[in-house]
Amino acid sequence: MITILLSLFTLHSSVSGDFPYTWRCNTTSSACTRQLKVDDESFTPPSKCKLECVSTAKEDKGAPSTRVLWPRPKEVSGNSGQASAVNMRDLSYNGNTQNNVGASELDDLVEDLKLKYTHSDADVELNFSFDVENGTLTDFTDTADESYELTVSTDEQGNVDAKVKAASYFGARHGVETLSQLALSDTVDNRTYIVNSIKIVDSPYYPWRGLSLDTSRNYISTPVIKKILDGLAAAKMNTLHWHLSDSHSFPFVSKTVPKMSEYGAYLPDKTYTPETVKDIVTYAKKRGIRIIPELDAPAHAGYGWQWGKAAGKGDLVVCVGKELWTDYCLEPPCGQMNVANEELYPVLKDIYQDLKDSFPSEWLHMGGDEVNFDCWKSETSITNFMESKGWSSDVGGFMKLWDYYQQRAYEQLKEVTSEDKPKAILWSSRMTTGEEILLLNKENYVIQFWGSTEDDTEGHVTQLKNMLEKGYRVIMSNHNELYLDCGFGAWVGAGPNNWCSPFKSWHQVYMSDTREWIKEQGVDITEVKAKELILGGETAMWTEQTSDSDILYKVFPRTWAYAERLWSNPAKGKAGEVGSWEEAEERLSHFASLMKSRGVPSNTMKPEYCLQNDGKCVLPESKSSSLKTVICPVLVIFTAVLLLAF
Repeated sequence: MITILLSLFTLHSSVSGDFPYTWRCNTTSSACTRQLKVDDESFTPPSKCKLECVSTAKEDKGAPSTRVLWPRPKEVSGNSGQASAVNMRDLSYNGNTQNNVGASELDDLVEDLKLKYTHSDADVELNFSFDVENGTLTDFTDTADESYELTVSTDEQGNVDAKVKAASYFGARHGVETLSQLALSDTVDNRTYIVNSIKIVDSPYYPWRGLSLDTSRNYISTPVIKKILDGLAAAKMNTLHWHLSDSHSFPFVSKTVPKMSEYGAYLPDKTYTPETVKDIVTYAKKRGIRIIPELDAPAHAGYGWQWGKAAGKGDLVVCVGKELWTDYCLEPPCGQMNVANEELYPVLKDIYQDLKDSFPSEWLHMGGDEVNFDCWKSETSITNFMESKGWSSDVGGFMKLWDYYQQRAYEQLKEVTSEDKPKAILWSSRMTTGEEILLLNKENYVIQFWGSTEDDTEGHVTQLKNMLEKGYRVIMSNHNELYLDCGFGAWVGAGPNNWCSPFKSWHQVYMSDTREWIKEQGVDITEVKAKELILGGETAMWTEQTSDSDILYKVFPRTWAYAERLWSNPAKGKAGEVGSWEEAEERLSHFASLMKSRGVPSNTMKPEYCLQNDGKCVLPESKSSSLKTVICPVLVIFTAVLLLAF
């Protein structure tokens, strides 16, 4: 494949002299467009044009072309508006210039940078160096410093000097990623161009930026998971929340309880062994990503747990595969933990221990959503247990049973971690509504909110407001904007829509701004408090209708869109201004094209014509307004006619 690509580069280079087009910059709109050459006009490749096309009219005057960096940096200055041809594969590297701590890890970042480029023709040298306090690659923690400074300058000989300054490996990695986006390869003239003067000072708005990935409904292979990690890292995301188990399957191989995957995996080769997990965790760590495992419980627990009775431990789960499934769960197959069985808790502790050993994360996701009381009510062993505790068999009694489980499970986690308050995450649920949330100590738990931020018919909006006003920390995954599985045909029964339709476009994902939502809803907390309580967010990829063949196209570019919201969170602007989806569209299209060249494909956003002609594929505001002018009166008249008819 590499040989074929190199041959294509050579072919493009050989015909560039006969290529009838060139790219020109409109500095007023900061747009590069493909145009026919005039007379003996020299050829300007699209990559060089994009890098040099600096706006002279917009508020971000002096910034690089807004179409080459994703996510948008916090602060940009000193751009020369010029790009030089350099050989990225042969750059001069001076190592860590401060104290040589973590030098080998930083060396690896430079080697990875070189591998992103194949074009070799160059005019000047590129000299690269680090200034990093501690570049040692450690496990990512909540206190990781991800800030960085990137300075690119040109010396007296015309050579380009690039330096990344950071406090940690993670900041250094982000700086190298930004540098990689400021250097674009061109297949027409076989060159790589880099902005030769610029300074970027950057740091994230939210500390928690991630993707929730389900590998239980459908198994996702290791190579595809690594592609996802590549895509997350390029957009400066730092978290992969791995939904390892559900009622459908249990693919995680537990060393302590091997029967879990023996009974729970779809097939023997559809598992994640300790060696596989270690490989994925190491791969993620190098890319600045922590992996947080989720053991879903006490609901969403079925296949994998059925071995208990034969082993003399009784039923560890109930309602597994029970019919009619609609009476006992929200989707087949059903399954829920037998929380009244004392033998459940030592098994839970063993699995927690294996997860702690396999995933060097401060956090464990404990699941916690969609508990079905009718399932528990159908099992006499559970209702007898409740009766012995003096609990009624109504909603109040089952809430006590659920709380009993959660406290027991948290105690197992405390024993495994030897911590008084281990860090745990729960999905929003009936337990996080109203006064019920007080059952959960807000110092122990972070709530991942999956409800809607638009529709309060099920109390979701009220629930989120209540959580924040009571001081609970939250990770946003609201399904009305951040669920990536929505908008496809039903898979249980027939119909054009699944449960969370319609499809969530990248535009919706990009504009999912919790800070603005808090203001609009009048949530009674200060802006400072909101910054403390909203840790960040995750897009969610549930895989009932997704597998290796299509997952990358569903995850990207929408997760990349959310990456900028989480990294720089630009205040919403008018159409075309910073913070609007219109301004972001061409940059995201460019980034998606760049990632495709790096081997991470995504759902295609536009025809290639649009990539080659900035600003040409936008609905003019006058046309948009005229459409509203026509449509609105028509709707008014239509509504009036209907009212008269009835």
